[in-house]
Amino acid sequence: MKDKELTRLAEILFEKIMERQDKFDSEYHAQVEAMMEKGFMQDHGLSQEEFFIGELARLQTILVIYEDKEEYEKAALILNKIKKIMKKLGLNDRKLWN
Repeated sequence: MKDKELTRLAEILFEKIMERQDKFDSEYHAQVEAMMEKGFMQDHGLSQEEFFIGELARLQTILVIYEDKEEYEKAALILNKIKKIMKKLGLNDRKLWN
């Protein structure tokens, strides 16, 4: 295979991965909303904010692991999830990393 073909193959694979990640994200958010509707967080004594803060902590830990392993594509996907949750909490990037 030539470099141009390899580059195109890599682009196609990345697009497929992103499509699957988007589908996963949508399903995940639907599950979280379903848990909120069923009172999961209230049953466990968590507010919505507390739940999302816990999720942020979990995702940040995963982000560090991926960065340490130099798995930057996976790290980028996790970072996108972190940003979505931060948006729900009304936070911006500076409040988290400064």
